[in-house]
Amino acid sequence: MDWAILIFEILLTVAVFLIGLFVKNYLPSYMDEKGKNLATKEDIEEITRKTEEVQQEFREGFELFSNDVKFKYDFFYKQYSELYCKLYAIIIQSEYVRHFIELTDKRNIPFEEAPFLEITPTHKETTTFNISKANGSSVTRKTEEIETPISQFNKKELCDYIISNGSLASQKLLKLAVAYRFAADHYSGNGSGGSIDVKDIADEEEFRMIKDIVVAIVQDYNLLRKELKLDYNENEIKTGIPEL
Repeated sequence: MDWAILIFEILLTVAVFLIGLFVKNYLPSYMDEKGKNLATKEDIEEITRKTEEVQQEFREGFELFSNDVKFKYDFFYKQYSELYCKLYAIIIQSEYVRHFIELTDKRNIPFEEAPFLEITPTHKETTTFNISKANGSSVTRKTEEIETPISQFNKKELCDYIISNGSLASQKLLKLAVAYRFAADHYSGNGSGGSIDVKDIADEEEFRMIKDIVVAIVQDYNLLRKELKLDYNENEIKTGIPEL
């Protein structure tokens, strides 16, 4: 029995010793590794949170960018379709008049000398014979101007249309149109003879500004078509001089 107790105590001592060795050598390593695992999970959670924040910022930024791009595209299309298409059409009619004169009269009118050519309204003359026993007979002649769609494509219509659609015009074009209207009211070709005291200056300003207006319209029109991914004339963008 004593031997049995002694052997048991020896085995118990060895077991305690072995457990001590295990605790000393393996438990710290296990706890360190466990701590690393816990830290890694926290890092992953932090990285995930940061990633989600970046994604959210990107989504918000991209949404603002998309809205900005859409607004600009919609505005460019509105400018193009509601203002510049008509203005450019008026300019092109002027250019065809220049071409037609060259074909029919063999006369070349350079753009630098006449940036814009107009078609005058049709004049209709009516003669009325009045026969009266009391007052005798009389003849009345009446002349009236008849505007046509062709004659309405003129400088006045050009500037009035720009001003009435000022929210769609470029800043430069709107300024030119407003200034031109004032100068045109005083120059010699406005139908009333202009203001004598300022006629010469008004004539120079009218010529300068109608040229600038034509150039601005031609350039703006083509730049809008370029932005809208439509065909455009690169040479017209550079020079501002319309081409048939």
